Amino acid sequence: MKNQDSINLARQSQSPRILNRPQKTLQEVVFKEALAAVVQSETVVEIDALREVLAAGLPQNSETTRLRYADSLIKWFFRDGLNGLALTTWRSYRDFSIQLAVHRYLYLCAEPIMAASVSTVLPRLQDGIVAPSHYLISHAEKAIGHSLVLLSRKRLLSNLRKLGFLEKTSTGDRIATPSFNPTAALICLHHAFSVEAVRTIEVSQIEANPFWFYMGLRNADQLRDFLRAADHAGLIGKYIVADRLEQITTSFGWRELIERRAKL
Repeated sequence: MKNQDSINLARQSQSPRILNRPQKTLQEVVFKEALAAVVQSETVVEIDALREVLAAGLPQNSETTRLRYADSLIKWFFRDGLNGLALTTWRSYRDFSIQLAVHRYLYLCAEPIMAASVSTVLPRLQDGIVAPSHYLISHAEKAIGHSLVLLSRKRLLSNLRKLGFLEKTSTGDRIATPSFNPTAALICLHHAFSVEAVRTIEVSQIEANPFWFYMGLRNADQLRDFLRAADHAGLIGKYIVADRLEQITTSFGWRELIERRAKL
């Protein structure tokens, strides 16, 4: 029993602390700090140590506030642990352009309000136009099915700017497209479908998964161009389009893809 208790305690120490907040609220994302944290976190071996490293790199004066934000960073970017997607990617590539896109994907997977805005609201709008804030907020609220408090409405727009989907101008927020990184998109495709080995995925399933909006693609034609490029580069087994059949077959699991430092 004593040994089992020790095992349970060890497991708990490796489990990320998840911040419990109502889904009707949004927190300001500290995106730049999260990217900087991977450099200092790559040798960390315990979640509690990661929490301390994250808190130490935050600008807030209050230790309580820094620790609260550190819990949020773990929820957003490291909820799958120290051998999860964020740190595994960094250890192999050490490339901030790839890491930026992977962090954006992880954040949007963890924040349904932001995810709905990116995958449902923004694709309806032409890239480069100035969109009234009330339009973005009201349609985001329709997409998530409930209203947002004033502070969360402000954070919605601020977070979209930090993620690269909006650009603040003198006339309002302009619809923008984050820089597309095909290598990060390839990694996130494999991660989104929990690919551990060779498997076949229908393209209709890929279209239905919002990960590609998170990457900065705006329509299905761009998605197919990306899949064709991955096929031509030999980074997926094959991309088949025949009659009503459209599917890809993977060559590697997501971890193996990263370990190989595959680049597209």
